[in-house]
Amino acid sequence: MKKKLIFGLIFLLLAFGALEAQYHFFLKANRYWSNTGVFSTDGPVRSIGTDNALRLGYTPSRYIEMVCNDDGELEFDVEITRAGENFSTMQFWTEWANADECRKGVINIFASRDTVISSPGGSPDMGMQIYVRNNATNLPVTVGETTSYHNLRGLESIASNKDSGARTADVVAGYFSAESRSGTTSTRIIGMHVLYDQSGGTNTSNMGIFVQCNSQSDVGTSYGINLNATNYNQVREYGYFLDSLNGSWTNGMSFNGTVTNAFDFENTNGTNAAGFNASYSTTGAGAVDGYIKVDVGGNTLYIYLWPTIPT
Repeated sequence: MKKKLIFGLIFLLLAFGALEAQYHFFLKANRYWSNTGVFSTDGPVRSIGTDNALRLGYTPSRYIEMVCNDDGELEFDVEITRAGENFSTMQFWTEWANADECRKGVINIFASRDTVISSPGGSPDMGMQIYVRNNATNLPVTVGETTSYHNLRGLESIASNKDSGARTADVVAGYFSAESRSGTTSTRIIGMHVLYDQSGGTNTSNMGIFVQCNSQSDVGTSYGINLNATNYNQVREYGYFLDSLNGSWTNGMSFNGTVTNAFDFENTNGTNAAGFNASYSTTGAGAVDGYIKVDVGGNTLYIYLWPTIPT
């Protein structure tokens, strides 16, 4: 009887060994299904194969699959079939119940390179890439006097000081910082690179940056774009630089609607390239040496330029 038990145990061990080698089956005593239906483990869970996926679902028809592809990359696969627009593939809900700032963010991505690229091809090391694509013919839908259009958006970031009585300092939807520390070598430092590509579509307008003020109160001073250099006393060459490269721009700057002043210079002593003196006259400025061409309501006009400051 004892010999039969010994041979039986040996057979079971060999059988589990074969299963592990052929079907990637792992069995340990510290893995179990609890009475509440929760799978618990303090060790690794392995499922290795060409078509193995972990499916997490709320119902049989509402689920997400997590799978490792043949390149060793983690993929989340979900097909949205139910109606309704308030649906996302992945959600992160965080409530800060502590008394300290969440400086590293709800989601923190850190990537670092120490290995030298032997043959650089010009592609960057990238921390995150978002690619949103449309292949459907989404025509405008008109119901009564309202016409709805389909839009495509790669990223939306909202920072909201929302509830009445809430208090904070700056409310910033996006922050970008490009850094090249002392002792390093780089060609250019670009805080944000915006590229738009219109390759023969039916666009009515093309914009690199679109700034829209949607304030419902006139409290505070409003700036469409505020360019400053608050740190370190250094000379910066260009605050705004427009270059045509291979194309051209019809207007370097255009004004429309209600604009009180085309330009506003805060100082009058020449420190900001502008001066004011009520007694200036054109007689003491000498001959005109240059001009700036402008368009006012379709009329071409010229601003004369003198080589010396008027007297």
